[in-house]
Amino acid sequence: MERNRVIDRLPAQGSIAAMHRYADGIERFVKSFAFSATLFFVWGFLAAAQVRSLYRDFRWTELLWTTYNALLAILFLVRSRPSVVSLLPIHWAVALITSFAGMLFQRNAASTFVLFPIGDGLVYVGVLGSILVAVTLGRSYDFVPALRGVQTGWLYRLVRHPMYTFSITVRLGYVLRNVTVYNVLMLVVIVGLYRLRAAYEEQVMGQDPKYADYLQKVRFRFVPFVC
Repeated sequence: MERNRVIDRLPAQGSIAAMHRYADGIERFVKSFAFSATLFFVWGFLAAAQVRSLYRDFRWTELLWTTYNALLAILFLVRSRPSVVSLLPIHWAVALITSFAGMLFQRNAASTFVLFPIGDGLVYVGVLGSILVAVTLGRSYDFVPALRGVQTGWLYRLVRHPMYTFSITVRLGYVLRNVTVYNVLMLVVIVGLYRLRAAYEEQVMGQDPKYADYLQKVRFRFVPFVC
């Protein structure tokens, strides 16, 4: 009887071992240069598409976005290998939604002669700030929670997640340029997701003692003395 129980457990144990091998394989791929090269081609394709649109209709904001995406493509290619990277689906889902949140807003909606230039200015500030932060991160850049080194200089002396601050600034600019109830509600949702993204990132990077110490020194996530 005992022998039968052992035999019954073998398939289950084999399934668990297979799941571990599958998870290990995913982790190795996510940490590999092959995955970084894949992201390089994705962001490079985005930058190339924006270059084509610039030929049809030149706009300074599009030029900045092109520069930003081209920069990210390069950073994906040269970034350092992570010691830790999150494989939790919720972490990836939140990162992807917030990264491509611009696609979720309504375009060409009505605005006012007061709000539109303010929104335009916020978009410029947000994209320029994002470029600056990306340069600051350098080979530590990632879009999912991972440990590729700890950056504590420049704007990181003021807030923990300046990249997200500028991303939210861009989204706010979009809303002011395209004022609808839907866009306002979507902005509230996106800001909430950025808060989650920041918390997830801190959980993963907090495994590094240097980053854990940094969290104690820099209290604010997005705006100094506010939040």
